Amino acid sequence: MSQRTAQKARRLDLSDAGIPEDTSLAGDVARRLEEDILRGAIRPGQRLDERELSERYGVSRTPVREALQRLSASGLASARGRQGLQVSQFSVADLLDALSVVASMEALAASQAARRITQEQRAVLEAEHAACGSAIAEGDYDAFYDANIRFHDAIAAASHNRVLQDELRRLSVKTAPYRRAITFQPGRMPQSQPEHAAVLAAILRNDATAAGERMAHHVSLLSEGIADFLHFVRSSDHAGLFKDET
Repeated sequence: MSQRTAQKARRLDLSDAGIPEDTSLAGDVARRLEEDILRGAIRPGQRLDERELSERYGVSRTPVREALQRLSASGLASARGRQGLQVSQFSVADLLDALSVVASMEALAASQAARRITQEQRAVLEAEHAACGSAIAEGDYDAFYDANIRFHDAIAAASHNRVLQDELRRLSVKTAPYRRAITFQPGRMPQSQPEHAAVLAAILRNDATAAGERMAHHVSLLSEGIADFLHFVRSSDHAGLFKDET
């Protein structure tokens, strides 16, 4: 199996972030739905049809229905009138607010990771950073996106803050399609690697203040230029990501 195939095959589940795993069938479907949202396979505004999802995941409609109820309760799915549920969409203003909250939580996770990371977690974090570098060298955006998620998940796990991990995971999944659009902007992928390196170096030298500051800079839209971001995301390929505010 090639490195690229192995990277894509690796599952991005809740256990990667140190979150207790729900082993029920409905829990498994909910995780797979989250993964598909994370990867952009299911987009904001897309209808979540029970029959289609049961065929997609090879299960009956009962666990799908329960999984959709969980997503609705967490805010990842929302009502679509008589058509059932859809993947939740953000307005532009709400997205910017959500990303500012993600930035604060990611910064806290990095700061706590610098104080609490174990030797084994150091090795995992370095490996995921290397995977990001390999994806950049190959020009593989999908592999980089997956490795980038694992890098951030590894930092969250190293924080050993279960409450933070839970909340960060929920909001990260909800904002994932928009962050994916940011990642796929021209030039953004190679720009991320030195930012990751700065975060990694601060964590490995146990510098909590620097780790938090470097992470806040990395995930903040302010460093990207909000106008450029909105122009890119609201282009013809991405306009459907946003809630209609008219």
